[in-house]
Amino acid sequence: MIELPGFAVLLARLLDHRGLAPADLARRAEAAEPEVAAVLAGAAPGPALLRRLAPALGLDAADLFEFAALPLPEDLAPAGGMATTSITGLVRLVLALPPASRAELRAGVAELPSARHRGRIEGLPAALPDRHTPGNLLMRMVANRNLGWNGAAKVVQLLTGRSRMATAYGRIASGEAELTPELVADLATVLALPAADLAAVLGLPLPAAAPAPGEAVTDAALLLRDLRRLGVEQLREAEDLARALPPA
Repeated sequence: MIELPGFAVLLARLLDHRGLAPADLARRAEAAEPEVAAVLAGAAPGPALLRRLAPALGLDAADLFEFAALPLPEDLAPAGGMATTSITGLVRLVLALPPASRAELRAGVAELPSARHRGRIEGLPAALPDRHTPGNLLMRMVANRNLGWNGAAKVVQLLTGRSRMATAYGRIASGEAELTPELVADLATVLALPAADLAAVLGLPLPAAAPAPGEAVTDAALLLRDLRRLGVEQLREAEDLARALPPA
């Protein structure tokens, strides 16, 4: 079993992979260079710094909190609830939309109010194992899209065409199953992250031929980030909006 290193190592790997100097990261994030240097030396990053680093790195803020093994702030946490059917339905709908309609859908979703209450994510165990493996980290990031194991299996199939049992994702989260190169690429697609970035950060290989996802797939994965804060009623509104948009 591969143990997950600390945030300093993960961040250093990403910077090295991208050829980005710590000083340049600090400048992009409008953060003090000593603060970034301290984190790279092993200091725990604060929530405010993570929020500044995320856009500077082109990452989702919630994902960076998971990389740092910090609890998610309420505004970044998934709404939970019985959302799998609506989320997978929206992914299916957005894949059939042209670029202009996909952009209009994301804009419409951004205007919907967040859920008033947070609930348990459908199909997710009440308590996830501790963060200690790359697979556990990736499945936490998937769960932050308001997806349990069944939802993850459905979305992976929709976005990549590859079918796996829902239990396979639970085994990855628990550390019972190792991540394969193909799984790394598939989960990178769902997370809207460059597969090469993710593999470099986690110290894992990619398939010999890992084609980049198409624009519609990437837009659908980005929509997953937008949907996580919505309750069931708001998700239904998003579905109605998607159905009303001009198809491809």
